[in-house]
Amino acid sequence: MKQTTFSKKSLIDFLAEIQGNPEDCLTVYITPSSFRRSISDLLETLPFANEVAEAFGTEAVFREAQRYGTGLVIFWSERKNRLFVLPPFTVPEDKVVQGRPHTMPLCDALQRERTVGFVLVTWGSYALGVFQGDNLVESKIGTGYIHKPHRKGGRSQKRFARRTEEQKKDFLRKVANRTEERFRAYPLEQVFFGGNRLILKPLLQECPYLGSQVDRISKRLLTVRYADREALLGSLEDVYRSLVFSF
Repeated sequence: MKQTTFSKKSLIDFLAEIQGNPEDCLTVYITPSSFRRSISDLLETLPFANEVAEAFGTEAVFREAQRYGTGLVIFWSERKNRLFVLPPFTVPEDKVVQGRPHTMPLCDALQRERTVGFVLVTWGSYALGVFQGDNLVESKIGTGYIHKPHRKGGRSQKRFARRTEEQKKDFLRKVANRTEERFRAYPLEQVFFGGNRLILKPLLQECPYLGSQVDRISKRLLTVRYADREALLGSLEDVYRSLVFSF
């Protein structure tokens, strides 16, 4: 098994190559809600069912599929194409097709213009953005001062710890307010969080707007060391990356 990461353009080009292969192929689209079902329930008596089921049980596939949370697309033929694709956006419906590789739904999903929000937060920095397609149409970059831990011990340490907690609460309150200000006017299809993963839960508690959008928050957490404009622009490319397993 080989695991490869594809950008949006490289996956579209790759799918065009697959589509040009005349070999008979089994194509399966699996929604996130159906992912835990036995693959045999979807394939029943179709060709390659046993081989696909065996690949489906691979630990790496299951682990990454849980991380992406978008479902799975399978292309499986006798020789050339034996692929599992974890797409960047949610597979909308279960579908099984025999014949030529059925790549159109996946291509359409990659090329469709979407309105998505980004909330990138580390302690002391945040970057908020709304993208329509590839265009950043709304953004807010900011910082907040938070004391580093005090190491001397005693009352002084406790006093600094209390001050740091208050600073963190103030910072999260600021991020929550700015998020609602910037996002409220847009019909966001999905929201992506990046930065310190421990911030997400308290931020959701502090921000009623994000709390109301929890079903739209992606399971994928983006790696961000410092939340700034550069990280915001780079995150869009990260979001469109797909993971492909070749067997």
